[in-house]
Amino acid sequence: MNYLNSALQAIHLFYKRDGFWVVMSILIERISSFIFIAIMTRALTPFSFGEFTAMRTIVGVAQPLAGGGGQYSLLHFGSKLKTLHEKEFLTSSTLLFGTLLSFIPIGGLLCWNFFSPIQLSDEGEFAYAVIIFSIISYNFYEIIKNHFRLINNNRQYAIFGILYSLLIVFFGWIFSAKGIIAFALILAVAPIFVISTTLYRMLALWRKGNVPDIPYWRYGLYVGAGSVINQLFVSMDIIMLVLLKVDPTLIAAYKIATIIPYSLFFLPGAFLTADFVYLTHHSNNRLVLMNYLRSYFALFGLLTFLIIVTLYLFSAPIIHLCFGNNYPLAPYLQDILLIGVAGTFLLRIPFGNILHAVGRADWNALHATLLTPVSAAVVYFMVEWKGVQGAAWATSLMLILSGAICFGLFRIYLGKLPKDQLHETSH
Repeated sequence: MNYLNSALQAIHLFYKRDGFWVVMSILIERISSFIFIAIMTRALTPFSFGEFTAMRTIVGVAQPLAGGGGQYSLLHFGSKLKTLHEKEFLTSSTLLFGTLLSFIPIGGLLCWNFFSPIQLSDEGEFAYAVIIFSIISYNFYEIIKNHFRLINNNRQYAIFGILYSLLIVFFGWIFSAKGIIAFALILAVAPIFVISTTLYRMLALWRKGNVPDIPYWRYGLYVGAGSVINQLFVSMDIIMLVLLKVDPTLIAAYKIATIIPYSLFFLPGAFLTADFVYLTHHSNNRLVLMNYLRSYFALFGLLTFLIIVTLYLFSAPIIHLCFGNNYPLAPYLQDILLIGVAGTFLLRIPFGNILHAVGRADWNALHATLLTPVSAAVVYFMVEWKGVQGAAWATSLMLILSGAICFGLFRIYLGKLPKDQLHETSH
């Protein structure tokens, strides 16, 4: 009964903070992403889809540095401001100066493409350039969305996500016959369609001299660098398959195997995303953090079990239904990846996100920095030994190890907090 009460309390408090709008948004986003990829798998050959996957993965590693990490600084420092005008001015400055800083990762990706041993088709080269410059629209989109999180308007934050999700499906269906260039353009342009009105209003607020200071950008770069390394860590499997020149058709099968389980990360992610400002506000309250975790595990312990069992029992029919019959290896690879998914749900996501919220993003960055070379070595060895199956086993192992480290770091943080708090701060 206590377990049930804890789960119900978690849901009730989440609802009060408009958390269900966030869940609805991310759920629609995941479903739309599913449909978008399903459209791609039917419109493109497995080779072309594998090529597109390789391009998106490489750019995705650098994407957290869009805007110099301003999207992260905005949430952290903006949550400490008192008035709406102060928060709007900070958002405006972050948009403007972050755009200039976005050309750093763009330049790096263009240079990497010039010296890269990977050979893309002519159509792939153009699509890759489009995806690189979509970093700018990604930066605008994330900052505008985070502004509404900052002012505790989770509903508007969610509406932007819903509109974006519906747009990519609509355009994907309309232009599916145009190849990978069309899909790249859709991902680059759709964010601007969604936020255009708010973007113009925010940029118009900027005043000369209203420039965030160095600590502001330093924090964003810390978190951004940590996110880059984290993205490198979670994408190491596909990156290594690309660098070792594995057949793009096999890369496509591996990508299909990751889509369903990885898409479900939105469930714990949405729970924690909606409460980021709340956790930041209570970052020094030991009892609040402990009670929050109890609520989290009451809800997600059972949910994790149900998800893993369902996907294991029905992996083949689900994948064939969603993505067609051109990827026969995908169900077997997905079964292997489910081991790492369980560790991510119960360790990596909750403890890693809470460390981020309480201002210990540097710990996450250090942990990811130290673990990424280990991951590269393990994935390299396993890919050389077992091919794409080795990549799946290595990825599951590293996700569990990373989650265990996040748990240990959170225990250290908790140990530094006062132990004499007699009551929890009110929700």
